[in-house]
Amino acid sequence: MDEKTLVQLVIQVLAALQAQPRRKQVLVLFSGASAGQHEGLEAVSMLSQAGHSVTAVLTQAASLMIGEDKIRQKGASEVIPPGKWVDSPALVRAADLVLVPTLSMNHATAMASGAFDSLISTLALGALLAGKTVIAIRDGADPEGSGGKVWGAGTAAATLRARLSGNLKALESYGMVLVHGEEFLATVQQRLANAAPVQTSRAPLAPAVQVTATVITQADIAHLAEGSLLRVPKGSRLTPLAQESAGRLQLDVVYE
Repeated sequence: MDEKTLVQLVIQVLAALQAQPRRKQVLVLFSGASAGQHEGLEAVSMLSQAGHSVTAVLTQAASLMIGEDKIRQKGASEVIPPGKWVDSPALVRAADLVLVPTLSMNHATAMASGAFDSLISTLALGALLAGKTVIAIRDGADPEGSGGKVWGAGTAAATLRARLSGNLKALESYGMVLVHGEEFLATVQQRLANAAPVQTSRAPLAPAVQVTATVITQADIAHLAEGSLLRVPKGSRLTPLAQESAGRLQLDVVYE
């Protein structure tokens, strides 16, 4: 084989490799709600069949209600059972997408208050702090959805219902994407397609940019050059659309 033919062959192989979709890392957090179990298992199956790596984390309740074996059968690459120590920041850094299909009232309350008091809450809130997309099914934590109806229909305890609904509003204000069960799989597919590759340490391709808004919107960052270092002040947050734009622009987002 002459040198010219060899070079052409190498170019063709590299082009074929670049055309292949990158294997994504997805973190799926199963808590104790019964709502969302089916959709969560279907998501694990869908993602694994598409060639993505799925790490599932289970609470004690999820372990009893769903079972580790069932999640492995659906194709999870790794299942982290309750009580096992993990490097939470490392899990979050490696993840392209974080899913919470069985968000419970208990965990919604903890997350809304900013409590890193369990592995599930720590991973979900840590992912939001890292600017990762977090998608959760709201039904199990919604007092007007299955989470409330399981206790009986009615309008009793209006103050409590308002408080529980407020938890969901707080999570959305933090950047969590809350959907109903029937919207979950389609939302996962859409957000996964837009997920930026996990970034490693590298020098920024453009100067650092400071945005001072409390709520940073897509319009605030749409003009930034690809690869810019975006400094976000303490207490500020990116909207979900801004997070997507930051991913597409491969911005280095630093929360100060």
